[in-house]
Amino acid sequence: MNPEFPEFPGLTGLPECAQTVDANEIAALTDWAASLDPGTAAEFGVRTELFGTALAVLAPGTETVFFNRVVGLSVLQEPSRTLVHDIADFYRDAGARCMVHTPASNPDDELPAWLGEEGMEPQGEWITLRRGTENPPPPDTDLRVRTVGPSDATSFAETLCTGYGMPDEWAPLYEGLVGRPGWRHYMAWDGDLPVATASLFLHGTSVPHGTSAWCGNSGTLRRYRRRGAHTALSRLRLKDGLAEGASLFTGETWQQRQRARPNQSLKNHTRDGWQEVYHRVNYVTATTD
Repeated sequence: MNPEFPEFPGLTGLPECAQTVDANEIAALTDWAASLDPGTAAEFGVRTELFGTALAVLAPGTETVFFNRVVGLSVLQEPSRTLVHDIADFYRDAGARCMVHTPASNPDDELPAWLGEEGMEPQGEWITLRRGTENPPPPDTDLRVRTVGPSDATSFAETLCTGYGMPDEWAPLYEGLVGRPGWRHYMAWDGDLPVATASLFLHGTSVPHGTSAWCGNSGTLRRYRRRGAHTALSRLRLKDGLAEGASLFTGETWQQRQRARPNQSLKNHTRDGWQEVYHRVNYVTATTD
């Protein structure tokens, strides 16, 4: 068990590195919030709140649960009925719907019932992933890929938003990350057109043989998918992370439920040696419609 976090009964059955997975994401989200220009933070209402060792991210101005979610409950922080009520009140007071990540429950787990009492319903799953120190293959794409710096911040943010299907107006939520200590950012171009993004956060949780790193912000323009951009950028950031001494990489992606919507990024990661850590069930505030 990771010595940085206390063990509690709710962790029974979870892999040992589950705590590192959530701790890495919490570190990245916390630093993301700190990177925001004060005007941008105020415009979207961004702030974070710790509930024990679980993190709640709030951005009511986005009106999406992707930016209003809780990480670490029942992985880093033992849940209780009171704690779940306090989390729900945190979002209710802000007038925001939310998403609470929880590990797939066992039959004796009371957390789903407590979340249900607060008006939250299971809506889809994410998969958390890990990768060790095996050297990745070289990037293989006809697109141009490289590390980017502050001069590319706006282009990076706009491309990421488009790749994620977010409004262009949300680009300021990501601009402050580019050039920030601990972060590495990557882009792919078709000629002069930016078409894909990826990030690496090296302020990760300590692990027995080094440090860990969070991988995320992987977005590709729809018409450029299946051109190798995602894999090439992923391999480039792995190479950089290994050069910096990272011994464990973590990340997350959505779970494929229908063959009509295959998760190509998961297939790419699996091919490159990433392994599943645990499944998250996402409990989301029910709509009032």
